[in-house]
Amino acid sequence: MYHRYVGIFALACLIFFNAKTNAQHPFSEHTDRHSMQFYGGQINAFNGSIRNAVYGLEYRFPKFSQWGLVPAIGYLTSDAGAEYSYLDMKYTFSLSEHWGLMISTGIGFFEDGKFLDLGHTIEFKSGLELFYEFNNRQRIGVAAHHYSNSRLSKTNPGTESVTMGYTVAF
Repeated sequence: MYHRYVGIFALACLIFFNAKTNAQHPFSEHTDRHSMQFYGGQINAFNGSIRNAVYGLEYRFPKFSQWGLVPAIGYLTSDAGAEYSYLDMKYTFSLSEHWGLMISTGIGFFEDGKFLDLGHTIEFKSGLELFYEFNNRQRIGVAAHHYSNSRLSKTNPGTESVTMGYTVAF
């Protein structure tokens, strides 16, 4: 149910902002290029008893559509053994010349760790990232994501991560 609302919201935002923008997409100098993000933070971020560190790497392709959608693939691992490999779709909103907000949604394969069992191998990911882009197209940002199997199994505890990332375009 949650992912349906996120999907509807994301589609509405794309339609609204696409209608209000010209051919120049926000942050085109970055989204027209390949980029790599390195990030780290906490998974199970809002569960004080079993929080653990997470580290990841994400490869972002250049935008591929008139709407500025950016596909990505990534991998994260936690210090307690949980792993997640995923495919993701992103869209960037401009907040100012250097500040932006990126929304994303994706799907991936989750391997449970010592403290984290999400109930299924297939997990959906949705989130947002607030970032600052430097003049050299490198970015630093803070992201929050929610992971859920969207009721693919009876057990669906879901979890959240909060991370800080550094992105390099090339």
